[in-house]
Amino acid sequence: MMKLLIADDEESIRTGLKYIVDWEELGFTICTEASNGNEAVQAIKDYSPDVVLLDIKMPGLTGIEVMEQVNEYCKTHGTQVPSFLILSGFSQFEYAQKALNLGAKGYLLKPVDEDELTEKINVIKADILNSRNVQEESKTARKYESNVFYRNLLLKGEYDSSLENNDEYTVLICSQEFFPDENKALIEKCVENYFSFFAMETLNINGDIAVVLKNANEEAVSNCIERFVKHYPEGVFICRGKKLKGFAGCLDSFREASSYMNFLFYISGVPCVSEETVEGFDTTKELTDLDANMENYCSRAVFCIETYDKAGLETLFEDIKKDVMVVTAKSSDVKQKLISSLMEIYNKINAKYPERELEKIQKLEIVPKILEKKTFDSAFTFFRNTLNSIIETFHTNTADSVIVKVIAYVKTNYASDLKLETLGDLFNCNSAYLGKKFRKYTGVQFNTYLDNLRIEEAKNKLLNTDLKIYQISKLVGYANTDYFFMKFKKATGMTPKEFKEQTNS
Repeated sequence: MMKLLIADDEESIRTGLKYIVDWEELGFTICTEASNGNEAVQAIKDYSPDVVLLDIKMPGLTGIEVMEQVNEYCKTHGTQVPSFLILSGFSQFEYAQKALNLGAKGYLLKPVDEDELTEKINVIKADILNSRNVQEESKTARKYESNVFYRNLLLKGEYDSSLENNDEYTVLICSQEFFPDENKALIEKCVENYFSFFAMETLNINGDIAVVLKNANEEAVSNCIERFVKHYPEGVFICRGKKLKGFAGCLDSFREASSYMNFLFYISGVPCVSEETVEGFDTTKELTDLDANMENYCSRAVFCIETYDKAGLETLFEDIKKDVMVVTAKSSDVKQKLISSLMEIYNKINAKYPERELEKIQKLEIVPKILEKKTFDSAFTFFRNTLNSIIETFHTNTADSVIVKVIAYVKTNYASDLKLETLGDLFNCNSAYLGKKFRKYTGVQFNTYLDNLRIEEAKNKLLNTDLKIYQISKLVGYANTDYFFMKFKKATGMTPKEFKEQTNS
């Protein structure tokens, strides 16, 4: 609907004009009225009407003066001048002639004839629509030319150096891969909506959207990005180049943003990936580093699963994570490494213990579940959860499952005040039964096993730390230092001090 403003100092005429024709059927809505020239000027500024029915003779400002002020205002502010249709009496024809010279689209004698008004309005409407089409075509042509220019600049590094300027450019790249799935078809529209108040150009490059911002305030850009990503909290999907001068700077900003694309898989909790967010990442490491350690990792994982060593498994996770977090690698390659690692571990366990029925872990889901992950954290969390599921499944409903879990618990908590009665309550079994199972499985009594663990850890601390002997005694589970001395000498034939001196000599 186009907007119509009625300006006349006589209320009866304004009311008559509102109802003389069916404005809605003609495609118009009456946005407001004005009863004098000053009101008319202000209303035009406030409502930007398409058509103004303007009385040529009004208090304050005449219709001529209204048109002069509005023409000047629109010229200064770069806005469209409304189409004026003048209302005049026979004695005011000279004013009407001046209005036509100022660009009025016609004039009507009072009292206004319904058919004549309808005819004039339809002609003006057709002119407005035609002008809009021309403008839109011109705008589309300019946009196409601009798009071709920036595409050649960013993708080919080609531009006419004689056109170089001092404008400053910031380039953003919005990744289709990491943009939320349900919004992928709308990514370009979303980007244009959020950055529309900047001087900008958007280019679709293999599904990703490059956004070229010209002379944009950096803080305003940051605020806009933050508002944008708040609506899509699933992950980071924007890379940002620095603000640089000229077309050469625009190309460099684009290349910088492009260089950060791999980081989208690894970085989380920030609005976008930029120079600041990639600091500290090792860009020299290769994914092949993981291959050299894979066999060792798989063997360690199998041992942890066999012995229910959950603490050891957590240490293994950290080691694998360091090796597989390679920001120079494609996300698909990293996911494939996690998949192959899981499969190798799974196959080793299944081949060694076919009776454990590990197929219940749903091996077939491993591949699609990892491949669908958008971030490194989510992919690695699935990897971690799967191995934790394997270790639990492996030790479910087996004859030695309880004793294996008890041993794993003791290895982790040897420094605590451990007793068979406490462990029996913790693992829901009789302490006497647990003592027998423990001796059968380990070959020694529980207390002997615990003392051996503590003494071995004490040896390690004596050789590798500068801790005092009484400190080591407490750290390995002996509150009484004299008792620790006795146990240590019984196990090694030496006092802790003698052991340290002899070993270090």
